[in-house]
Amino acid sequence: MKIFHGLLICLLSVHLLSCGSSGSEPAPTPQPTVSQLVSKTWSVSSATWDGVTQYSKGATSNLVSGYSQFKLDLTSSTAASLTEFDGRKFTGTYTLSTDNKKITLNGLISSEGAPSGTNGTLEFNIVGTPSASALSLETSTTYIKASNKKVSLALVNP
Repeated sequence: MKIFHGLLICLLSVHLLSCGSSGSEPAPTPQPTVSQLVSKTWSVSSATWDGVTQYSKGATSNLVSGYSQFKLDLTSSTAASLTEFDGRKFTGTYTLSTDNKKITLNGLISSEGAPSGTNGTLEFNIVGTPSASALSLETSTTYIKASNKKVSLALVNP
């Protein structure tokens, strides 16, 4: 009888352990892709030209205060809207490189034409890893509107 009770307790223990664990772990939360992370409307937190700070959000004096109106809208899967630091707004398309390291704005145009010296194309290297609220970009070449200097942008959402 003692053997029977011992065996019964062992079987119940095994059954309870197997019932307590479904055998499958909860599915991990999928991490957003770079494409999903950049697909937002961005404003400037800080802007530098060749390493010299031109704008810092919240600062009392900025060399280029117009960055307060800068906006990069990538909420569409392909359409882009860019409001530059001089207030001019351009629309076009954008692509993310297959290695997720570059954003290219194409066909940028406004009623006044394309952004100066770009033929409607601006390329930005993605610096670091984008997050849901921060994106760092750097022009891949110098930019005529920035006194022919490389522009680095720390962007935030919202």
